Amino acid sequence: MSFKCPLCMRIFSQRFAYTQHAQKCLKNVEVEVEEDDDNNDSEKYSSEMDTRSNLSSEYENDKVEVDDDNDVQNMSFDSIGSAISEMSLEDSNFENILDSSEEPEIFEEPKNLNTKTCTEFPNDAYKDLMLLVTKYKINNKGGNEIIRFFNKHSNLTESPLPKNIEQGRAFMNNMKFSNLEFSKVLITTHEDKDYFLYYQNLIQCIKNILTVPDITQNFALSYKNYEYNRENATTTDTLGKSQLHPIYITLDNIPIWRHNKQDAKQLLGYLPILEAANKDLVCDTFHKSLRHLLEPIILLKDGIDLFINNENTWFYPRVSTIIADWPEAASFCLVYKSSNSNLPCHSCLVKRENLANIDLSVNDVILRTYDEMRKHFENDTQRSVCIESVHNFFWDLPNINIYLATVPDRMHHLDLGLFRYQIIFTCDILKSQHVNGNKLVEEVDRRLAAIPRFPALKFFPMDCSQLQD
Repeated sequence: MSFKCPLCMRIFSQRFAYTQHAQKCLKNVEVEVEEDDDNNDSEKYSSEMDTRSNLSSEYENDKVEVDDDNDVQNMSFDSIGSAISEMSLEDSNFENILDSSEEPEIFEEPKNLNTKTCTEFPNDAYKDLMLLVTKYKINNKGGNEIIRFFNKHSNLTESPLPKNIEQGRAFMNNMKFSNLEFSKVLITTHEDKDYFLYYQNLIQCIKNILTVPDITQNFALSYKNYEYNRENATTTDTLGKSQLHPIYITLDNIPIWRHNKQDAKQLLGYLPILEAANKDLVCDTFHKSLRHLLEPIILLKDGIDLFINNENTWFYPRVSTIIADWPEAASFCLVYKSSNSNLPCHSCLVKRENLANIDLSVNDVILRTYDEMRKHFENDTQRSVCIESVHNFFWDLPNINIYLATVPDRMHHLDLGLFRYQIIFTCDILKSQHVNGNKLVEEVDRRLAAIPRFPALKFFPMDCSQLQD
């Protein structure tokens, strides 16, 4: 198979070489066109460039009211809503554009984009198109073909759709919603650098989740099994990053299978990560941010009235579960993060050398409680239980033992390759502590073998550096 450049007519035998050449070739053509325009009408060209520059400046200012961090700049785009949170910000692949070079696009990039902030789509057709493009991650070329097909067969004098997908994406990126706007508050200043918390109102996030269609069809208002008493609760689930720490929220009233859906979660905020050698200052900054985020739970100790299934229901919101990996769990519980700590577990007081001991009895496992940990903190004996010298905000929250509420992130364990060792550890316990241990292990093997393979999972026996274009 050969590839012919439509600009200079050169022929290439490999797609990669063709793509690299095409990018350079297009730039050269653009430069020639620009030089020709300069010679013909330099004054007009300068005016157009000034206009585009002003538009670009206004557009950048409208994108998001935060600092220059990339993670936060994407925030306004993500806040459009759960149905459009999967929007890809990547530009169209040049290779895809060249594939359609024989039939040039009928739409051109609009010269004057409307930078006015909007809160709704111009019409339902416009909205449905952009939701379709977002949901199925359709690139610009495919989206433009949809527009072309619609305009050809609709027989409308004026198309309700954008001129092209680029214009539609720009319109969506400039949309703002009052119930999804992020606020900004200064948490601390260290070495002349300000650290801000970017957040949404907790109660508003809960209401946003409740507006998702079908989310309340299996909504639990009470539990028959009171051993797992987490009714009317709010679960906080976290994901660690290097610059900002995103934190998400979902509702424990929603069935577990529904939690796996993307629209069942809401981005609550971005916690600042303090760059300092002082551990106490870092921990204090983290918990100050949490206090600010979860303050509505303290203020609403008498509950709140929410509209569920066409009727008002009185709720007592509280934190029930925090899903985190081990370093994050240590940050929430304020225990030592070192694996060499005498008591490295965030939920119990088992010594390091006994953590893998499968012969421990229940009486040998002493759980951490907020009452005991607080006593050690107040008596200045926190070193004996390996906790930081910082007041834990969760001691002030009602109806929560932070040391038991923080649970492992199972997907993170899978990503680290720990699942195999957990299975081996479990099988060893079954063999040693049960008479029919071997049969139980066979049952575990049978159930693992019955788990269907995930077709989209990519497995690389070698590392990714061995991959070729």
